[in-house]
Amino acid sequence: MTAIYCRQSVDKKDSISIEQQEQACRLLACNDEECRVYSDKGFTGANTKRPQFEKMMRAVVSGEISRVIVYKVDRISRSLLDFVGIYGVFEKHSVEFISCSEQFDTSNAMGKATLQMIMVFAELERNMIQKRVRDNFYERAKKGLYLAGTAPFGFRRRRTVIDGINTSVLEKDSVEKTQAVELMYRSFLEGRSLGEIAVLLNGMKVTTTRGKPFSSTAVGRILRNTVYVKADARVYEYLRAKGANINQSAERFTGEYGCIVYGTRKNRTRRKFSDLNGDYVQLCGHEGIVSSEIWLRAQKRLDKNRPVGGSGRGRNTWLTGLTKCSFCGRGITVVNGQRNGKRYLNCTGRKEHVCCRRSVGLTFETVENAVGSSLRQRVSGFSFRMTVKKKISAHEENTLRIRMRKNLDEMERLALRVPQANETLMRYLNGRMKALDEENTEINSRLAELSSSAAENTDMPLLRAVLCSLEKLSFDQRKELAGAFIDRVMIGEGEIEIYYK
Repeated sequence: MTAIYCRQSVDKKDSISIEQQEQACRLLACNDEECRVYSDKGFTGANTKRPQFEKMMRAVVSGEISRVIVYKVDRISRSLLDFVGIYGVFEKHSVEFISCSEQFDTSNAMGKATLQMIMVFAELERNMIQKRVRDNFYERAKKGLYLAGTAPFGFRRRRTVIDGINTSVLEKDSVEKTQAVELMYRSFLEGRSLGEIAVLLNGMKVTTTRGKPFSSTAVGRILRNTVYVKADARVYEYLRAKGANINQSAERFTGEYGCIVYGTRKNRTRRKFSDLNGDYVQLCGHEGIVSSEIWLRAQKRLDKNRPVGGSGRGRNTWLTGLTKCSFCGRGITVVNGQRNGKRYLNCTGRKEHVCCRRSVGLTFETVENAVGSSLRQRVSGFSFRMTVKKKISAHEENTLRIRMRKNLDEMERLALRVPQANETLMRYLNGRMKALDEENTEINSRLAELSSSAAENTDMPLLRAVLCSLEKLSFDQRKELAGAFIDRVMIGEGEIEIYYK
């Protein structure tokens, strides 16, 4: 049986269609010969993950195929390494390989050498195409153009022409979607978890850009995405600290426009937007949705929420990380989550053979009830004071931060000149570095002055009443309240002792 294999990655005017390839192969095979055609349309030759190709190779291995005909060698593969393996399978099962465009006989050494040379140039062509596509992608990103795919939730694509290029830019979508984005950030900063926000959105019948219900992952990506922030100098510093390469200077970050993140993510397991090492940030022309203050507060909480072993982020009790054994001082945890509807105590010291005692008859329900009662009493007698921040000019603060960043950049450039500097240049460098450092000290003082706050003498009974109603607080809110007031909870033989901060 003769097999004809055809592949076309993209349907273009100057490309050879599947039908044309098949016709040329049939002429070489003689039209009266029985042939089996395998066609993959829309698949790249960079790898072998193609359904019809895999089906043909299974037929080769099973002995059904004696000859394979292609229009051109690169229809089989554009990777030399892949082709060597494919051709090895052909040889092992005595399958003849014929190309319509490149005439060679693979039964002799010269034919095999010719075939390998052709594959080298096919792979070179593929690499050049990849480089051109990547370079064009990066150039489009540097111009702030929208790159590809569905617009982020809350935005839509608007067709436009920039520098003679037909492209798209982002603009705000409907008021309802913009308000939904603002609701996500506001709810998150009020203490709701990502899952609770997803439930809230789904209850409001709000769907993602693909028309699907929201999940905690989808909410988290929106909260992380730089496209939503009105980026200013503080956002610039945050992204830079995350390892991002920023295309524009800090003075362009005026607190109006959003950003996009792009680059080659070599480590596919890392979470998008949470680790920007090696990625690029481009300030775009679309207006952001949330302020830099709100966005940065959300990032701070998201950074704290990242799961780390032994970090006290467990979900079995809101006292995680606070409960300790009275006998050995080691942590008290929940035994395998819930059993029989109850959560039992487990001293980690027993597992490490440093504690021979453990509480009998206590469950985490008992501990939580005792701690909750004590905490309510503690909060009811606590004096809360309202803190009022002075009005800060956002423009003045951003201007100061931009100036400080420019000074730091200049100091870094001056430091690079030190190894080659002579005595005269060193005196200049030292003087300039000192002047820049003094100016940054003054800027820091001014920023601290702008951020200073004064406390009123008015107590806040409403806040106290809310905090006393523990049962009305979310799991995360109870955990934060306990962490704010309690240093540790010591658990012994039926005894609970609470130590407050």
